[in-house]
Amino acid sequence: MSEQNKQYAYFSLHGDFDPDAITARVGVNPTEAWRKGDLHPRNRLERKLSHWALHSRLSDDDSIESHISDVLLQLSMNEIEFIRLSTEIGGCMQLVGYFHDGYPGLNFSSDLVLGLAKFKLSIDFDFYNLWSDAREAT
Repeated sequence: MSEQNKQYAYFSLHGDFDPDAITARVGVNPTEAWRKGDLHPRNRLERKLSHWALHSRLSDDDSIESHISDVLLQLSMNEIEFIRLSTEIGGCMQLVGYFHDGYPGLNFSSDLVLGLAKFKLSIDFDFYNLWSDAREAT
């Protein structure tokens, strides 16, 4: 039996900034954050950019579209400031999928597209097809 697909989405900012200043501006604690120059815990190299991210609160077996909607809902809690940050720094909606059991497809409703546009977000897709004929034969 193959593993279940897992997917999630999150809002992210990357640049030369103080993550604590972002948190103060939006009044929301990030899911993860680091400063330019911090050491990466796995490879011990200095990070080249600061990072501030807000992840979906849903389970990783929910649809990508549902994860995006949840992140947009969180951004709506301080809509004006998140729009300003996206404009100033370049906000991105990161989409991540680990597909063990086929690609489920992706369908953005017009409301979802309008939400992404309202917050001036670019979109980054990190999708991984992990299905294997060899694994199924065993």
